[in-house]
Formats: sequence, structure tokens, C-alpha cells
Amino acid sequence: MITRKFILAALAAAVSIAACGTASAAVWEWRCQGKVGDQQLIFNRDSMAIIDGETKLGDIAKNEAKITTALEEAGTNYDPGDANEGLAPTLEFTSHDDQKHKVVLTEKSSVRVSHRARTVACRDETTDISRKVYSFQRDSEAPREITLQCLNYQLSTKGGRKGCN
Repeated sequence: MITRKFILAALAAAVSIAACGTASAAVWEWRCQGKVGDQQLIFNRDSMAIIDGETKLGDIAKNEAKITTALEEAGTNYDPGDANEGLAPTLEFTSHDDQKHKVVLTEKSSVRVSHRARTVACRDETTDISRKVYSFQRDSEAPREITLQCLNYQLSTKGGRKGCN
């Protein structure tokens, strides 16, 4: 026997589902680049590599493709411990090929170099560029300080704003 409460609950659920608009996925990107001695350290939320040479990566705000390509071409890559923690105070990367090899970055200081926030097609877009000093420790090597230029980019969903469906 179908009760009145059941019918009301089903109707409320149907109305809730019908009222939901289309969802837009949010975007969160972060990446850093800098020198470790005569090598370069580059990473994004998916991978980290230490590469030889003087590869010119250019402006951190415009070089997503260059960093992605350099990471794909690097011989030894490291995987982030948690890609969803962003530029956390401590970042740990484990060698993709050998789980015994790790790189740990511990933030010592951070200075925001630029900040941009705007609304784009009913979505909030925020871009922060920072200069960060980290303690860099690879495997059992002694820690040393390195300076990285980092970008943190976020683009929100429409979030139910009026007039944005």
C-alpha cells in the first residue's frame, strides 16, 4: 500500500532532480618551476621531474604546455603523494619507477607576486603566482633550500547563480 508520505517524498525528490541545472566541472591547476643546482625542478598536480639543462620554460602563467611536454619527456618522473592537496606546506613525491626514491619539499616561505580574480561566464576565476622557498630533500641527501615560481589557478563551477543556466 502506497502511503501519502511516500508519494510526497517521491514528488519532492522528482522536483529536486528536475530543478537541478547542468553541472560544469571546476578546474584546478597548479605548477611550479625552479632550479636545483644545475638542474631544473618542474611539477604540476600530476607529476614532478628533475631535468638536466637550461630548458627555457618561460612565464609560469603561460607555460602549461611546455611543463606538460617536459614532464612527459623526462626520464625519471615522480608521482605526487596527494594531487588534491594543492600547494600544501609539505609536498611528497615518490619515484614512478622505484617507490624507495622520494623527494620532499617543505615550504619555508611564500610571497604572492601577483593575484588576479575575475568572473568569467558566471564562473569565478582566480590566478595566483608566488615565489616560494622550499627545503628540498631527495632520498638521503642533505636538505637544501630552493626557490620556485608557482602558479595556482582555479575556475569554479557556476554554482547555481541566477541567470547562469
